[in-house]
Amino acid sequence: MAAQIKIGLDIGLALIKVVVLSTKDTPRRLLSLGQIASPQPGIISDSDLDLESVANAIKNLMTEIKAPEKQVIVALPESKIFTRVIYDLPFLTNEELAQAIKYAAEEFVPMPITQVNLNYQVIFRSKEKGPKSRTVVFVVASPKNMVNKYLKVLSMADLKPIAIETELIASARALVGSNPFSPTTLIVQFGATTTDFAVVSEGLILLTRSISTGAVALTRAIAQAFNFELIQAEEYKKVYGILEDQLEGKLFQVLKPIVDVILSETRRVIQAHETQNPQRAVKRVVLTGGGAKLPGLVVYLANSLGLEVQEADPWEGLSKDPALKNKLVADAPVYSVAVGLALRED
Repeated sequence: MAAQIKIGLDIGLALIKVVVLSTKDTPRRLLSLGQIASPQPGIISDSDLDLESVANAIKNLMTEIKAPEKQVIVALPESKIFTRVIYDLPFLTNEELAQAIKYAAEEFVPMPITQVNLNYQVIFRSKEKGPKSRTVVFVVASPKNMVNKYLKVLSMADLKPIAIETELIASARALVGSNPFSPTTLIVQFGATTTDFAVVSEGLILLTRSISTGAVALTRAIAQAFNFELIQAEEYKKVYGILEDQLEGKLFQVLKPIVDVILSETRRVIQAHETQNPQRAVKRVVLTGGGAKLPGLVVYLANSLGLEVQEADPWEGLSKDPALKNKLVADAPVYSVAVGLALRED
């Protein structure tokens, strides 16, 4: 029998987030949620002491939200795994495909294939073999040592993982779903140290990308330009963002070059996707992650791209307590991954 409670746990570099959903309700009902600052250096460290700090933070968070059980679904960070949609495979049977994936993965996985877990999903396969037939596959390669590290932290936190998947798969589930009428969407996940991209159409991820520019880079740029402490720089970033009419445009001028790195990559991702899938043009951009709430960002990207740009709302399809409304709106983009994890089917 399927579990009646699902818990999504997103162990981020800046924040650890958790969402508890009831699966016996339709739509699924939000039971509890919470977040806690990630200890530093956190999950990227190989030190048992640091990993124990992360485990203790998770324990405290689970206690705080009164998590009803120990089973969780967890996400791996996009920047630490290797994903690729492979378009140039011929028609292949399931047996042939399993072998071909190993060879294809060697081209984009910068470590021995024996050191990663390979998972893949067939996106498209021609009905029969022919000169123009092809197979399109979404491949995820997860380094075994990193997966083991996550399992170790969860064990330290006295939790049992029932599934592990990628952040972008979870975000896509929460923000786009598998509705065939949803427009082709580019998810831009603006995290603390990276920005991750996924083009999603009819529930399928058709392209992914990750760059090492995130919200922390904005904070550091402000601190350096104005000789601020990082805490003060963070406050300025949250209040003024890239609003041109604030502080005589000085903050805008400091942050624009960094935001433009993300904008340029967004354009490249859209172009790369539409070259492969001209019939599925990107119609909207959804911003998620902690950096998505940067004041002025939605308008700046919309004006630059000429597309609909919106902040993520992972709560939209859920049943929730009206009293929570303001808190949910304020924190929405931060919880996309955790909500998507908790929405995973068995």
